[in-house]
Amino acid sequence: MKKLKWKVNGDTMTTIVVSSLIFCVLIVVWGMVQAQHGVDSSAIVDSALRIFGTELGICGVMTIFQRWIAAQDKRQEQRWNKRKGQTQ
Repeated sequence: MKKLKWKVNGDTMTTIVVSSLIFCVLIVVWGMVQAQHGVDSSAIVDSALRIFGTELGICGVMTIFQRWIAAQDKRQEQRWNKRKGQTQ
């Protein structure tokens, strides 16, 4: 039996964000259903949305950091190739 893997665009970080968004949507829908029955679930819904916003911010910072590291690696490789070309 083949094991099912769920990844969005083959990217773990994107998969985490999408999963978190789906979870938060489910919590908000659940909160609206509870509100129809007279239950005050606004604190739970607020917490779910706050958690999603925090995760989204962290993923954004991680993406910026990864791009900065990639740019640094590219610059270092260009410098190395330049020096290599000068010694030949």
